[in-house]
Amino acid sequence: MHPLRAFSAPAQARAELWRTALGAALAAGLAIGFGALARRGFFAAMAEGGPLATLIPPGAADMLGTLVGFLGVWPALWLVVRVLHRRPGATLFGPDGRVNWRHFRIGLGISLGVGALAWLPILHRHGPETFALAPLGVWAPLALAAAPMIFIQAAAEELFFRGYLLQQIAARTWSILGWSVLPSALFAMAHPAAAGPLGISWYHFVFGLVMAAVTSRTANLGGAIGLHLGTNLVNLLIVSPERHLSGLALFVYPPGMDARAAIYTYIAVMFLGATVFMARMDLRFLREWKAHKRATQSAGRPAEPLPMKIYAPGEATPRPAPPERP
Repeated sequence: MHPLRAFSAPAQARAELWRTALGAALAAGLAIGFGALARRGFFAAMAEGGPLATLIPPGAADMLGTLVGFLGVWPALWLVVRVLHRRPGATLFGPDGRVNWRHFRIGLGISLGVGALAWLPILHRHGPETFALAPLGVWAPLALAAAPMIFIQAAAEELFFRGYLLQQIAARTWSILGWSVLPSALFAMAHPAAAGPLGISWYHFVFGLVMAAVTSRTANLGGAIGLHLGTNLVNLLIVSPERHLSGLALFVYPPGMDARAAIYTYIAVMFLGATVFMARMDLRFLREWKAHKRATQSAGRPAEPLPMKIYAPGEATPRPAPPERP
């Protein structure tokens, strides 16, 4: 079975369009409500006399408060998937209900490496125009505290856009316009601060296409979460534009500095890499399908569908999927 079909298999039983649209709306509404409660609790702890009031600077508190709000996505999706679709929430990660941590580590390493490739030349060339937001002694503890929240935020977005939406749509259609382009467009529109022509962020649109490509060829969210986390660690904790998500960054650059070269380099390398990865995984699938077909025909049996496999980058042969849980 193709990895995309394997990934969408848990959604097959209840993939009606009305159910998916209702689920997406309910998940968004519940996420906003749960997120507001989480932020209220965080800012109450940040208020004067609260336990966090003297530990976190005001600028960092604003950014951390935004990240805390993404806690609401997790219970919202779990409720919708369990109640409306009658399946375990963990199947959003993949058909076996688990994160593939090997994929996660590979994705995280690739993303951090591409981020360094994109930003180090800019930081070197414009050194006088960049400055440390805080001394290392202040920044490092904040970064350590923020990193788990950035993971929660990155994973939450992947669970909704590449988990819930991609699975539900791919269960109905294999059209790339459905399972890849549509969730990526919604992902771009969910980032209005970076909007460009036509009112969407084209950076986030292409980034969404990359995440969809990785997920559709690995049958698991692990790789996409790793890539997303690495991207946000660089853009939130290391380098950010002044007055925009810079509350936690070690380096910020002023509005007059042209950072488009770093952004274009990053997204171009990621898109090219995702295209090559998709082609490689599809060729592997076709080779194995043909070998399986020849083997069954030579044994005098009719050709059977290729058993479900979960593909992992760098493995000599795909691993059989673990048995389904009752």
